Amino acid sequence: MASNLEKRALEPQGLQANDQDEKYADESSAPSAQPSPPNEAEDSLPNDEETTYPEGGFQAWLVVLGAFCGTAASIGLYNTSGMFEAYMSTQLLPNESTSKVGWIFGIYAFVTWFLGVQVGPTFDAMGPTKLMLAGSVCTLGGILALSACTGE
Repeated sequence: MASNLEKRALEPQGLQANDQDEKYADESSAPSAQPSPPNEAEDSLPNDEETTYPEGGFQAWLVVLGAFCGTAASIGLYNTSGMFEAYMSTQLLPNESTSKVGWIFGIYAFVTWFLGVQVGPTFDAMGPTKLMLAGSVCTLGGILALSACTGE
């Protein structure tokens, strides 16, 4: 036969505020501030069992594909900066040293990798809408600033 304490443990937890006082009026059923000792039978896993993880299916593989495409595009664009640097050094800025032209792409690389670290947590916290808005504004600002450049 189940004791009164065991019956209370099996009851649903949707208690009203008035029921709380009655439930814990008896000290034997009050919650303890001391943690209960761990049960060794529950904590140890048999050595012959492997931990398995759930398969995400088609949607999980779409996430992997999307991450690969995004990474390939951004790394590919970053890797082409060497070609742009060579072109700018010989055609657009022939009077400047290659070390001065290299600063342009050095700053580009720093901004790409430094801001990339902050984008992930920002995306998780705010979602894609605000990041797309910020990216669109920055891209538009860059295009407008480029239009003000002169050939001198």
